[in-house]
Amino acid sequence: MLEILRLVELHDFAAPLSPSTLRGQCQRVALARSLVTRPRLLLLDEPLSALDARIRKHLREQIRQIQRELGLTTIFVTHDQEEALTMSDRIFLMNQGKIVQSGDAETLYTAPVDVFAAGFIGNYNLLDADSASKLLQRPVNGRIAIRPEAIELSRSGQADALIRSHSLLGNVIRYRVEARGVELVVDVLNRSAADLHPDGARLALSIDPSALCEVA
Repeated sequence: MLEILRLVELHDFAAPLSPSTLRGQCQRVALARSLVTRPRLLLLDEPLSALDARIRKHLREQIRQIQRELGLTTIFVTHDQEEALTMSDRIFLMNQGKIVQSGDAETLYTAPVDVFAAGFIGNYNLLDADSASKLLQRPVNGRIAIRPEAIELSRSGQADALIRSHSLLGNVIRYRVEARGVELVVDVLNRSAADLHPDGARLALSIDPSALCEVA
């Protein structure tokens, strides 16, 4: 039992305590109770949903480490895309009780099969055929999904994109731009204040062709 408590960082609470004393440790207690029987399969249903962001991130990493140390097959149910991408060897994405796509995190992120998958994994720009044709300046027959980090803004070249607004998301700057009559979200790595494009600026826009994804 002490070994399990060490795994979930509860060894300092090995002495009998009332539940009210544990407070924020309840998720760790529940995990320890599940692990002490040495199960072959562990099912975790939204185990981190009630926690604040800092604790959730730490416990997420801890669960992943425990799963690897014990070689334990784990089914982790979540509605959080970051949890799904960072914790899974294989993801099964479900919509209305049906699996719409499965694969590793890289596959689901870079090649969503439909609008639902693109909307859940990442912050894709979803364009209908008309909008995609305007943006790409060539005929497009179906819907296109474009990752925001696959779009580049530059001060050199034809200024065909207008910065409508921007938001600072820590290491990423998210721009909302209008280009060729199409509204887009563009994510740019926040390297320095000198790289920040002000609202109203006109810039050249380019898109990595390999990042274009047709979706159903």
